[in-house]
Amino acid sequence: MWELKAIEIGSKKVDAQVNIKENNVEIEVPYYKSFKETDVIKIDKQTYTIFSASNIGGRDELLAISTTTEINNEHSNKQATSRKTTDI
Repeated sequence: MWELKAIEIGSKKVDAQVNIKENNVEIEVPYYKSFKETDVIKIDKQTYTIFSASNIGGRDELLAISTTTEINNEHSNKQATSRKTTDI
């Protein structure tokens, strides 16, 4: 479900249309020149990495961004640290 949210892309704060899904987030923001695909995105205090971004229609009006799952995903960090080597 698409919602209007205030988000951060790198150090820039923008209003964006956001569609939060189970494994990724789709974002549509007005185009701006300083956008970098290496920026991180913060939405509601959660951090995401940019998976892909495109300048819709090549007209410098709208950016469509897809993200991967969270960078600081506590669940996967706990899984990785809880695995222990066992002797059999």
